[in-house]
Amino acid sequence: MKRTIFLATVITSVLGLQGCITNSVIKSSPSEGQKAVFIDGRDVLISTKRNSVSIGPVANTLETSGRGEFIVAVKNGTRHDILFSTNNITAHTVENDQSRALKVFSHDELVKEEKERQVWAAIAAGISGAADSYSASSAGYSYSTPYSYGNNIYTPALSTPTYNYSAAEAARQEASARSETRFARLETEGRANLMSLSTVLKKQTIFPGETHGGIVVVELPEPSDQLKEIFFNVNVDGEIHEFKFTQKKI
Repeated sequence: MKRTIFLATVITSVLGLQGCITNSVIKSSPSEGQKAVFIDGRDVLISTKRNSVSIGPVANTLETSGRGEFIVAVKNGTRHDILFSTNNITAHTVENDQSRALKVFSHDELVKEEKERQVWAAIAAGISGAADSYSASSAGYSYSTPYSYGNNIYTPALSTPTYNYSAAEAARQEASARSETRFARLETEGRANLMSLSTVLKKQTIFPGETHGGIVVVELPEPSDQLKEIFFNVNVDGEIHEFKFTQKKI
C-alpha cells in the first residue's frame, strides 16, 4: 500500500503541468499480479515485485500526432542504488502478426529537437522580416506617368517618381514592430516548450526506498477503428516489468 501511495504521489505531481489532448483513447490491460487504478482520472498500471513500477498515459485521450506521453514511476525496493533512465524502457506494437519497435525518446533528444525547431523558426522569422523591410523601403515611392497629346494621340512620357518620407518612415516602423513581435513570440514559445520538457524522465540514481518518475514520450501506432496493442518493458536493475495498453481511434 505504501508503494502505491509513493507512486501515486509522483504521478500526481508530474501531471500538474500537463494538458488534455484528443483523438484516440488509451486503456490499460492489466496482467496477472498487476493493479489497474485511476489517478486524477488517468488509467494507470502498477506492477509490484522486488521493485515497483507504475505507468499510465498523461491523458486517456491522445492526439494523433504520432507520439504519446506516459508517466513512469519507479520505487527502488532493493538495498542498493539503482540507475534508471529511458534507456531502461522499450515499447513495441504488433502489426500484421509482427512486432514493431516504438521509439522511446530521451530527454536529450527532445531538447535537441526543440532547439532545432527554434532555429528553423528563427530563420523563417528572419526571412519574413527581410521581406517586410524590403516592402517598407519601397513604400515611400509613388510614380506618375504624364501624357502628351498631339495628332489626336495620347503619348506617355517617362514615369516620374516621387518620395513621401512620412509614408516610408511609417512603413519602416510598422515592419520593425512586426519583426520584434514575431521574435518575441518565438522566444516566449521556445522558453515555454523547453520548460515543459523539465517533467520528462531523466537519468537518475534511485536510492533504496526512494521513488523517481517523469514523462516518457513514445512513438505511437497510427490509430484506427481497430484495437491496437502497445507493450512496454521496463527494466529495473535487471527485473523486467511488462505492461500492455490498447489504443483505438475515437
